Amino acid sequence: MRTVNLPTDLLRTFITVIEVKSHTRAADLLNRSQPAVSLQIKRLEDLVGYKLIWQKGRTMQVSEKGEALAMHARQILRLNDMAMGLFERPDAETNLRIGLPLDYGVRMLQQEITRLLRENPGLRLTIHCELSQNLYDALLRDELDIIVALYQGGDPQFLVQKWREQPVWVGAEDIRPNQFEDLPLVTHPEGCVYRQRMTDALGTNEQTWQVVFSSPNIDALQAAVRDGLGFSCLTIPTTQKGMRRLTEEDGLPPLEALRIGLFYRQTRLGSWGNLVAERLTHTIETVLSREGNSTV
Repeated sequence: MRTVNLPTDLLRTFITVIEVKSHTRAADLLNRSQPAVSLQIKRLEDLVGYKLIWQKGRTMQVSEKGEALAMHARQILRLNDMAMGLFERPDAETNLRIGLPLDYGVRMLQQEITRLLRENPGLRLTIHCELSQNLYDALLRDELDIIVALYQGGDPQFLVQKWREQPVWVGAEDIRPNQFEDLPLVTHPEGCVYRQRMTDALGTNEQTWQVVFSSPNIDALQAAVRDGLGFSCLTIPTTQKGMRRLTEEDGLPPLEALRIGLFYRQTRLGSWGNLVAERLTHTIETVLSREGNSTV
């Protein structure tokens, strides 16, 4: 089988075009002419043998093959830029906008970002903590540059790396699900993936339920579980003393695995962004390896 090498300059042009949704704007960012950008896209399509971008008037649509290539292209470009970063001085004027999820490991991710800031005085960050769906919506609006977020499935736009983690049912040590006719749930607000996992699982089990406590704050949610207000689902790192893990033997249905993604805009990354993305990736993979979870 013939080995085909994907030139990074063609991949960078492709990613830039689909992120800014314009050949003209991409040309300005890449310091090229618009015809040169169009030619590079055509060269890449010829190389892979598939149409990657469809242009209908002012509307740009990325093909299914193009979306699949985009995720790998971002990973290739990140490795390339990290290698080149060994020989470059980071841009001290870059201010990165980072999104961390309230509904997944916010404490461990925030601690790692704080450590990174202390190690690199020239790094400038603005950190936003929100529910995953809100973070992803902000990324699409170009209000954030890098996010870690839970997502439902598929390969959403700007997805670079993905993992799976198994959530678990938890409750206070002194209460049992069979004590209740309607299972009391402690959840994040509507739109949270954890909440969806619980209600979907209970629906398949024909178990009735009611939300008795809702908060976007993970500390408040954990306290509500420990206090015995109701049951929730958490990941293993966010379970605490005073909580009891529950299984099918307790009458609760199995939960679908969580999908965690690292998303970013390649055009906003730069050398500092590559460093942040690498540290976030390392943190997530370290935690997952301890729990026996894996990359999707």
